[in-house]
Amino acid sequence: MSLTEMRNEVAATLDVLSAAKGALHVEASSATWRLHALTGTDPYNIRYTPNRLRVHQRIVDRFLSSPDDIAEGSVVVATAGPPGAGKTARLADLGYGLGWRRIDSDTFKRLLIEHDLRTGDLVMPDEVKEFVLADGKGIMPLELASLYHYESTVIADMAKVACLTARENVIIEGTLSWDELPTQIVDDIVTHGYEKLDVVLVEAPRDVVLERALQRWWAGRRAGGIGGRFTPSATIRNLYTTSTSTVCGRNARDLVKKASAAQIAVELKK
Repeated sequence: MSLTEMRNEVAATLDVLSAAKGALHVEASSATWRLHALTGTDPYNIRYTPNRLRVHQRIVDRFLSSPDDIAEGSVVVATAGPPGAGKTARLADLGYGLGWRRIDSDTFKRLLIEHDLRTGDLVMPDEVKEFVLADGKGIMPLELASLYHYESTVIADMAKVACLTARENVIIEGTLSWDELPTQIVDDIVTHGYEKLDVVLVEAPRDVVLERALQRWWAGRRAGGIGGRFTPSATIRNLYTTSTSTVCGRNARDLVKKASAAQIAVELKK
């Protein structure tokens, strides 16, 4: 078996586990939003246990105490585009580097997983505890990221509100795939008195993005440690309306329209 064949076989297994009713699906019984819920059955409206809320606050505090020289300002940047499209590289090309606070739910997935590893609370569903994949390794911690998905968005929102309240220059990193997000971003900008919004849209053909996502994950898995974050292929495919057009692009354009209607100075950058 070639290395590429091995990679693809491991990925195919993780795809199956991440599908509906799979052990690693975002709504699986082992998903952290279920395990740490005090009340509620809607992942977007969960009331977490007091202990878990304290974990959330500690993670936000750690994030905000990072030594980066974050500038105060009046600009919000929102990214849009599928995973692996090249958003991070494009942000660097456009000069969004030092002085910006980057809010990305993937950052908080990693911080949550690292926390649970340290405390012995890492979620590892019984169905996959003894799994050995085609490369001879088991499921690695970052490959559990989907189980932490909904919880990580809660912490990302906490951090975002703190940064906007402090009037920092903020980059809201993500795919912009949720149709309600443009309205939410505009509301946040208006509420906190920001004057300008830059929307950075990065798209690439579906097959290119699928391969890049695999390469990024596989490099992390081969490096050991906690591995690489796996993005199920279905998650990427569901973002595409054609082989080259995405719901991310549609929502980016919708965000520009909504921001303009709210009298916010807005620019779409590609």
